[in-house]
Amino acid sequence: MNFDIDCLRSFVVVADSMSVSRAADSVGRSQSTVSQQIAKLETQVGKGLLVRRKGRVIELTSEGGKLLEFARRILKLNDEAYASMSDDVLMGSVRLGVPYDFFGRNFATWLAQFKNKHPMVGLEIEANQSENLMKRSARGEFDLAFFKQPTGAKNGIVALREQLVWASGPNYSPDALNSLPLILFPEGCAYRRFAVAALKESGRDWHLSFVSPSFECLKSAAVEGLGITVLARALVTPPLRVVRHGLRLPHLPSVELVYSYGRRSNSRVVSELANYLADSLTDSGPASAIGSA
Repeated sequence: MNFDIDCLRSFVVVADSMSVSRAADSVGRSQSTVSQQIAKLETQVGKGLLVRRKGRVIELTSEGGKLLEFARRILKLNDEAYASMSDDVLMGSVRLGVPYDFFGRNFATWLAQFKNKHPMVGLEIEANQSENLMKRSARGEFDLAFFKQPTGAKNGIVALREQLVWASGPNYSPDALNSLPLILFPEGCAYRRFAVAALKESGRDWHLSFVSPSFECLKSAAVEGLGITVLARALVTPPLRVVRHGLRLPHLPSVELVYSYGRRSNSRVVSELANYLADSLTDSGPASAIGSA
């Protein structure tokens, strides 16, 4: 009995995303084809691989978890073998710097897809504040760095322009009279800098309620009602919601998400990764179904 490489690849993507539809988009197949591939594997092993509820993937079965380990190893060897035979294989390593909020996007999925396509590329990734990333990129500490800047600042190549908004949990209501509790990334974050500048210019009282470099921690604090935060609109997904400016909440500016090269700007692997991530950011667009208050 021989496992089909395409079936294994689809199975791994389904296992990573817990979604047949997202896996179908990732591997470039229809949902029905991916479902048939999973069914074929289940027939071969004689056991179920996925736990489904109302048509949705909930988790892997114990047999699915066992096959997943082997599938990753099989695909890794397959891709490395193919790459070694190709005259146009992309090889090398990239030291990449990204803002903390990249992990509120599909960043990990994008990287996994890039690695699947270019298995001989090594990635070293560091998340940090935009201000630090910009300064360190200028010193050549990264091969490639993404960071945020004021619109028109010309510190890098513009990948995306985003509108900043106030965001909160579903039950938070700003009080126009009291000091505004802020949930922010640490010093050096562009979101924080723009929010504080807008509040000072409007004369609005504020205080720090919660500070964390983790996007997930910041999001949890906002969801639980510890205060209000500022994010790019595309990052405001349920249960977070956009809070309209007003009630002494000032309007926020737009920002540019840009990237700059390090000393190896002529490296093909660096430019390929830069173009891939810039395209992924553009294609991701604004998040849908954003609530507002």
